[in-house]
Amino acid sequence: MKRKPNYPKHLLQWGVLAAIAGTVLWATFGDHPVDVEKYCPFGGLQAFGTYLVRNSLACSMSMLQIMMGLVLAAGVILFSKLFCGYLCPLGTVGEAMGRVGEKLRLRVDIPSGSIADRVLRALKYVLLFTILYYTLSSSELFCKKLDPYYAVATGFKGEIVLWMSLTSLGLLLLGGFFVKMFWCKYVCPLGAASNIFKFTWLLLGAAVVAWVLGWLGVEGIWTWIVAATCAIAYFIEMVKLRSCTFPLLTIVRNESACNNCGLCEKKCPYHIPIHDYAKVKHVDCTLCGECVGSCVHGALQVGGRPALRFVPALLAVVLFGLAVWMGNTMELPTIDEKWGDYEQVELKTFEMEGLKSVKCFGSSKAFSAQMQNVPGVYGVRTFVRRHGVEVFYDPSKTDTLKIQEAIFTPTIRKYATPDGTVPVLEVIRLGVEGLHDRMDMVYFGMALQKVEGVYGFTAEFDCPVAVTVYADPAKGLTEGRFAEAIDICELVIPVKDGEKTIPMHTELKSFAKTGETSREEFMQVMFRDIEKLNGKFKANNEKWGDETQFPRAAYEMEMASIEKPLIRRSFPYFKSYLSCTDGILSVDFVLRDMTPTMRITYVKSMWTDERIWKEIFQAEKWTVRMADETFQEVEPRLKFLVEGHTVEE
Repeated sequence: MKRKPNYPKHLLQWGVLAAIAGTVLWATFGDHPVDVEKYCPFGGLQAFGTYLVRNSLACSMSMLQIMMGLVLAAGVILFSKLFCGYLCPLGTVGEAMGRVGEKLRLRVDIPSGSIADRVLRALKYVLLFTILYYTLSSSELFCKKLDPYYAVATGFKGEIVLWMSLTSLGLLLLGGFFVKMFWCKYVCPLGAASNIFKFTWLLLGAAVVAWVLGWLGVEGIWTWIVAATCAIAYFIEMVKLRSCTFPLLTIVRNESACNNCGLCEKKCPYHIPIHDYAKVKHVDCTLCGECVGSCVHGALQVGGRPALRFVPALLAVVLFGLAVWMGNTMELPTIDEKWGDYEQVELKTFEMEGLKSVKCFGSSKAFSAQMQNVPGVYGVRTFVRRHGVEVFYDPSKTDTLKIQEAIFTPTIRKYATPDGTVPVLEVIRLGVEGLHDRMDMVYFGMALQKVEGVYGFTAEFDCPVAVTVYADPAKGLTEGRFAEAIDICELVIPVKDGEKTIPMHTELKSFAKTGETSREEFMQVMFRDIEKLNGKFKANNEKWGDETQFPRAAYEMEMASIEKPLIRRSFPYFKSYLSCTDGILSVDFVLRDMTPTMRITYVKSMWTDERIWKEIFQAEKWTVRMADETFQEVEPRLKFLVEGHTVEE
């Protein structure tokens, strides 16, 4: 018999690498961003872990990644580490580096089962525990900081720690160059997790212990369970180097046909001593088929049958397809939270989709915090893939209309200041459907801005949403012109690297011209949005608020730039900085000749105009109060170029 080429394995391995390379190039030179984590099974397993431990999903993880992870686990238990043998790009690269090192005769052999081999196997379990500990503690994927695939695929621009990523990449490339499959055998945390799946009874035992302790009300036990599972798995691997009951599909050696030539061991990427097994249940076996193809005597077969030779490759493809299908048809909530005495209330559920502001774990938590301020609401679930929410409420205390109003963000948006040639503005009332939350209003504002002659608008909750538009009457704007801007399927907006397409679901339902208003009245309406930034500083007023003892003064500075959204978003940092400055009592905005002017009230005996300008507005660092009431020095978020002055009260 001749050696049989292992085409399925090589086609899948290099096909996956080619697909990844094409995806990265598409993201680099195309107009549309590509999610390099889309099919990451390890990220999915971590996300599922955070769901079990914290009842939330790791940010950016979707059901697709979770199903990739869960299907991988099922595949390892039933068959073997098929993902490692056929689909993992890191395994392919590590194997290729080993072949190069072998041809250059620079390879260092670490025999399977040797002391060095058994000791080095501890590394991947230490790394697995570290990653799971930090991920489950924060709902953020710690593995991104060091994953060599993620670092390379994002061009080292992702959420990485550079020295960690470079170290991992070095271990993958240089380690694989000198020691064949160094990364996969000794470093890969997914390899450690896969080995735990091979030790199926250990996995089931850990799950039962966790369930029992949780049922008994023991809190904070997950750290110890993960640590114990990793430690026991390493001990089993170090001592036995093989699984017991599972997997169900193995390489079977016909002892009567085998002449112990050792060629199968030489061709095996992991150098498994196959001649020691009747059924190869070695912990490193991936059913890759290299040993089967190398055996000229037909002594090795998948499942003991020649007809099953290509079944592992086929199973890898089928399992991948199954995970994709399940990931696109199922979804776990990103967060699932309840509060108050919800168990004593007969709750109803309100569902809403298309909330663009619900897009990750952080925004889901923000939505939950927002709903906790709504009387009668006792819990939420969020689904970031479809931007959906479920709100649990007491129908005796609130209703769906009030919940929608709480979700909605009233908006004031000014595009431009009308000059003296437009003394009067036309007021147009629109009814618009499809405006649910803050991000809807942001994109709606961008669409409405394309209507020539519109100077600004306000939006208040109603059914449909009541939008008041202020426009140049000379433009003669019609209902058709507004419908053309609002009734669109998608909005194309410029971004740093090109353009971004936003799906839109807005629809113009009503149109009415309701009168006119003066330019001054328009500015007063728009200014209401700026007045939200006003604030008094409680701690400082408690010290220096007695005006008879501490006379006060007001320092004013024109600040037309505060109307820009970017400046307005940075202003809370400056406001916090002022609140941490001795003798500063408040900050507010007033209109001076239709120009927003910042007004800082201070203790007159403690400050002068010169000191205010140099020590406050030109400070090299700002001391700000953080959400946890600690203080931190930050770089200034705003630059001030024109001095102000103290005005008479």
